[in-house]
Amino acid sequence: MLFGTLFTQLQAQEAWPLERCIQYALEHNLDLRAKQLDVAARQTELTQKRLAWLPQISAQLAHDWNWGRSVDMQELVIVRNALTQATGASVGASIPVFSGGLLTHQHLAARKAVEVASFEAQDLRTALETDVTRAYLELMLAKQIHAYARESHATILQQRERTEHLVEAGGQPKSALNEMEAQVAAEKATLVAAECRVRTATLSLTRLMNFPGDTAFATGEHFGPDSVAVQVPVLTSCQTEAWLLRDPRIRSAKARIAQLRYDEKAVRSRFFPTLTASAAYGTFYSSTNEEPFRTQLDENRNPSVGLRLTIPIFDSWQAASQLKKSRLALETARLTAEKIQTQVLEEIRSAGIEAENCLQQYLSSEETLLAMQSLLEITEAKYNLGAATALDYIVARNNRLKAVSDFLQAKWQYIFQLQLLERYRP
Repeated sequence: MLFGTLFTQLQAQEAWPLERCIQYALEHNLDLRAKQLDVAARQTELTQKRLAWLPQISAQLAHDWNWGRSVDMQELVIVRNALTQATGASVGASIPVFSGGLLTHQHLAARKAVEVASFEAQDLRTALETDVTRAYLELMLAKQIHAYARESHATILQQRERTEHLVEAGGQPKSALNEMEAQVAAEKATLVAAECRVRTATLSLTRLMNFPGDTAFATGEHFGPDSVAVQVPVLTSCQTEAWLLRDPRIRSAKARIAQLRYDEKAVRSRFFPTLTASAAYGTFYSSTNEEPFRTQLDENRNPSVGLRLTIPIFDSWQAASQLKKSRLALETARLTAEKIQTQVLEEIRSAGIEAENCLQQYLSSEETLLAMQSLLEITEAKYNLGAATALDYIVARNNRLKAVSDFLQAKWQYIFQLQLLERYRP
């Protein structure tokens, strides 16, 4: 009783179309939100690589107290057993002049890393849209099966009343009423199972959307046009090539290859010497000098500029090992890209073949349904006239029930395949 009340309330809620469900899922799905944070993190790393070209500037201010032996920096003499104080201030800057292309390659690799993360997020969006569409159509199927089960249960109740009158009039044996009671119970169980299927399909869809569990949710009763196309659209070679150019998985794999290529060049830069330019300005004050504080700071000024050349000679083969790892990673990425492209091509071909198979199943199940419906009508008429047994009527009714279920399954599977195939069209 409680489940029936909840189901009635569910039907009374505002209907959500598929587009709204997809948009809500894109905005609230936790996996997609995590991937978007990963893209933001990659963009932050790219900004850091860009800032690496800027000079490093630092300032220092120090004040020291010395007891015992110390050096008078003004007179360059040793002072013993006396408290001396010294104050120093300096500011310095350094900037890389040549690093073997290390900063450039690191910046380009970081930019490709952003592209990889962005394409992965796009692929996750596409997959989420497909999953939501599948779950939505599964819910539509469950609702149609439930509607038919409810209608069928209502008609079997009416038929049971007719059977009672036929038994009373002697047109059917008493066993016919028992068989009809059993059919009523069976179709009641089918109705309950259909209600459970609707609730399960609703839960699957709302989980994908990250929809609040304490908020009622319902979809519309219809989806798309009433008639279903009886011809599968054919993908041309141009359309397939166009999809291969914009498929996020392929684009992510290509960006990953470019990233690893720049990483390899960055590692190779470690074999080159580096040149760094620096500049500094400092001054100091010492208490051992009798001149005033300002005078000492002015007289002790010490500006400087310099160049530092660092030549790598031996690093325990660390750079060589890292370079080998980078090359292996690059080859692995190339193989992965080839595998992904082959997989996408197989998916496109399979989508067309599966759509054609689903169309044939849909047309076949439709013919079967029409035949079973006609047979049920004939058997029901005979049964009401006493020319057929209750068992004949129940068999015909169950055959029609199975035909309806098969037809609805084939119809919604075919609709989903058309939706999936449409994704590959420009």
